[in-house]
Amino acid sequence: MAMSLITLGDLTKSFDGSPLLDGVSASIAPRKKIGLVGRNGCGKSTLLRIVAGRISADGGVVHRARNLRIGFQEQELEAPPDRTLIQEMREVFREDFERRRRLRELEHKLADASLAEEHDRILLRYQELTDQEAAEGVGDPERLIRQTLLGLGLPEEVWDQPLHRFSGGERNLLAMARVILGRPDLFLLDEPTNHLDMEGIDWFISFIRRCPSAALIVSHDRHLLDLVADEIWELKRGRLTVYAGNYSDYERKKAEDEALRQRQWRNQQKLIRRLEFQARRLRDMARAYDDPGQAKRARSMLSRIERMELVEAPEHDDSPFAASLANAPRHGDLALRIENFSHAYGDRVLFDSASLEINFGERVCLVGPNGSGKSTLMDAILREGAWDNPRIRVGKSVKLGRYEQLHDRAIRPGATLLDWLMGVTHLDKTPASNLAHRFRFSRDDLEREVQTLSGGEKSRLQLARLVHEGANFILLDEPTNHLDIPSAEKLEEMLDEFTGTLLVISHDRYFLDRLANVVVEVKDTRLVRHHVTFAEWWQNRKGAPKEGPGGALRLRISRESGASPTEEREARRKDREERKARRKEERRLRRRVEELEALTHRLEQEIKDLEQALARHWTENSSHEEGLRLDQALTQRRAELEQALTSWEAAALELESMDS
Repeated sequence: MAMSLITLGDLTKSFDGSPLLDGVSASIAPRKKIGLVGRNGCGKSTLLRIVAGRISADGGVVHRARNLRIGFQEQELEAPPDRTLIQEMREVFREDFERRRRLRELEHKLADASLAEEHDRILLRYQELTDQEAAEGVGDPERLIRQTLLGLGLPEEVWDQPLHRFSGGERNLLAMARVILGRPDLFLLDEPTNHLDMEGIDWFISFIRRCPSAALIVSHDRHLLDLVADEIWELKRGRLTVYAGNYSDYERKKAEDEALRQRQWRNQQKLIRRLEFQARRLRDMARAYDDPGQAKRARSMLSRIERMELVEAPEHDDSPFAASLANAPRHGDLALRIENFSHAYGDRVLFDSASLEINFGERVCLVGPNGSGKSTLMDAILREGAWDNPRIRVGKSVKLGRYEQLHDRAIRPGATLLDWLMGVTHLDKTPASNLAHRFRFSRDDLEREVQTLSGGEKSRLQLARLVHEGANFILLDEPTNHLDIPSAEKLEEMLDEFTGTLLVISHDRYFLDRLANVVVEVKDTRLVRHHVTFAEWWQNRKGAPKEGPGGALRLRISRESGASPTEEREARRKDREERKARRKEERRLRRRVEELEALTHRLEQEIKDLEQALARHWTENSSHEEGLRLDQALTQRRAELEQALTSWEAAALELESMDS
């Protein structure tokens, strides 16, 4: 078995006294592709930086394999600003280019007749360098640079530009390109697809899948995690849970685990209540009748509770926020009509006589390469769209709302969260505070300046504004970019229930697969409408076979198992029979527990009646034979009660074991 590249042992890390990591242990094997998921702010990036050695844990150990090469993706490239893009990429291969230069020098020397006496020494050095080049396995650096830059969507026209001319998102891509070209043993990547278009995401997925390096990837891109990951790490409340398989397998297994934990907790609580109740009754009986045996049994039952390994209580109200989108009334079928729309930036034409019609209730995704004009079109719709504008006409009863990609354009810095929300919604302080609380903003958050909020918090704030506006036509520009997966799924639920019209720009395949039923493609300065779902459009475009989430993995596992259809049917039949037998035995035990509980109640009542009859007997000086009969009956009922309690306890514990 191959030695792990990274082993984490009981890591702890706190910030401002609050634990972020609490006993995190895991390992990364060679070639393993791992997705790291969790809520925003839960410590994913911190864990990544600890693994990379950029920061230290407060406690625990990080063991790295000897000579391990780690490629850590910085959020932004750090390099001399006047260096060009291509120069920066060539820096990765500085030693390779230097070795090739020396090889060319040696080739010239070998061809020089005047150096014949040194021929053997030069040839030996030449052989050493060629062996070294073969061992590195780089191949042609220029070809690798070209493939990587084009794959990430960086065209040749920008390769000679100085780095200071690139935006923050583009510099993030450059940082990732440099990491990819470094050929590490382990990639550590933080949201690697955030600034890629769909072609770039496809290229990146193909690269990671065929790459022999291991990878630990922080990502909210569920499509990526489905196609790449063979293990998912979930970080939650400082604890790390490892799930085998891709993201779909993780979701299924997590749902099964949570349902099992809920069932185990509920049954254990029921058993504890039963034991506590029976123990109280036995203590009462022991005090009333001075019976040490019943007191001992009561202590035994309470001791049984203390020795139990308690199941952790299931979590409640774990939703990222609580809200729904109201549906404003509308009249007519027209949501948007664009006719002969043209737009250019200087000499660059984005749209030339483009036309489009969207009907009310359609869910449209706008697709096209980065820089093709998608956000520009949304700007124009919001700025110029009106019923009486023949170029960009919106329906007469349409109320537009927008969720923007560039957060600072939509959120004015300098104001507190509450001030900003009151300003855009025109709500008073109390209803504005209540709206913020629905999106999981605390009382302290209300006084924070908007510019100090994280990307995910700004996204939730925009959603709060959208919910209040009551728009019936919503334009969304990369709505899931800064949301964690639970928040993205909650947004999907909100939009799925929304009956109005949607126009969406997104690179989130899961999001589009769930929502879009019309695709509009920005192509050759025109708008081309495809009345299909996004999944159908993408499959037609790529010529790919149709697969649901995790389909490729399931197909591979099925093929590797080698099971014939007959064997699979037989295995399913046996599984059904086993489940049926377990359910039957569980029903029998439940009936047995209920019958024994009813029996103990009846015996306790009979004991109480016999004790009262015996007390009257001695008071009334009845016959000795009658007193003896009552005493014998009381002794027998007490023995029967003890036996019933013993049987009840055994059946209850067996039922608990079966439920577990």
